[in-house]
Amino acid sequence: MSEGGVNAALDRLPRTRLARAAREAPAFRACGVTGFYGALLVLVAGGLLAGRSLLVLAAVAAVSAASFFVWAFARRAVTGREELVLLEHVWFAEACVAGGLAAIGEPVLPYLDVLAVALCVFLAGGRIGCLVAGCCFGRPSSLGIRYGPEAADDGFPRHLVGVRLLPVPAFEAAGLLVIGAAGLAALPHAHAGAVFTFFLASYAVLRFGLEALRGDRRPHVLGLSVNRWMCVTELGVALTIDAWPIGAHDAAIAAFLAATLVACVAGRRRVDVRRRALAAAHVDELQRAVAGLAQRAAAEPLTVTTSAGVAVAVSRAGERHVSFSLPGRARDLPLLCELAALGLPDLDPESGALSDRALHVRSGGAGGADALYGHLVRAAQEGRAPPEGRASYFRRDAA
Repeated sequence: MSEGGVNAALDRLPRTRLARAAREAPAFRACGVTGFYGALLVLVAGGLLAGRSLLVLAAVAAVSAASFFVWAFARRAVTGREELVLLEHVWFAEACVAGGLAAIGEPVLPYLDVLAVALCVFLAGGRIGCLVAGCCFGRPSSLGIRYGPEAADDGFPRHLVGVRLLPVPAFEAAGLLVIGAAGLAALPHAHAGAVFTFFLASYAVLRFGLEALRGDRRPHVLGLSVNRWMCVTELGVALTIDAWPIGAHDAAIAAFLAATLVACVAGRRRVDVRRRALAAAHVDELQRAVAGLAQRAAAEPLTVTTSAGVAVAVSRAGERHVSFSLPGRARDLPLLCELAALGLPDLDPESGALSDRALHVRSGGAGGADALYGHLVRAAQEGRAPPEGRASYFRRDAA
């Protein structure tokens, strides 16, 4: 199928409600329920393949389902808002099932093996729900899915309406189904805990990689999203299960891996342009630079480079014309938009244009970083060319 055909097929998917006779059901909930029933079927099939007790598996299914609602209510009580984080629900379900199995004297790992395969189907159903409803969306791309105003009415970012985005939830759903199929095939032959370990490790790697393709905002700690830290933790648990009991040799390898992780995080923070550019002191410096250049600039632009390496150019030809460029060869359009909105709070989003890795805006509006980003991405996807002559903005340094 051609790219246009794939895009057309994806564009038919978004919807926030599904009709059900005279009633409508939220699309995300409908996909989640479908995934749950599919998981039940796989749980039974996996139990038969592995020779597990169907009665115990029925209890496993009941505990897993109850844990989903318990964690949702507990999280809302603590945070004050309703938010679904699938990794958290999976962890809580696994912990509840493991505790229940241990309490009734049943072997834990053999049943977690079967549960892991079923969870793949459940999670895939949830990700299809994310795809149709417009949450957990990807970055702008020439191949992807577009959401309309009705999605924005249910929480999708309004500035991204009409922007084609990578279908990251579909990628994750496909990966989960592959993991589940491999685990199901291995159930009759693998030793206890092997399929569960495979699920934890493979899903952690899959999710960690797909985080780089996501375009929705997520909390970050030390330069990595919280979800990525959860993936690292999940992978660590998987490696621990596989190596248990841990001897001196395994402990040395674990220490090496931990040191490597620390070094990678430290190195990432050292070269993180975003962290330096959005620091409070640098934002204040940026605002003073724009204001200072605006007082001196005429038709010919003046430029200055901040301590974080951000180049700023300002000219006055009626309205202020301001350009921003990141240091070196860094490319980060969301960051550029944030810097533009901070440096020129009265920017006009519709004036935004890109050239030579620089962002150019004019004053005279009230839009913020999101509106500017949405305008620029739509312009790029629609093939609208930036105004001519923008490269001259960075030919003269301020004295």
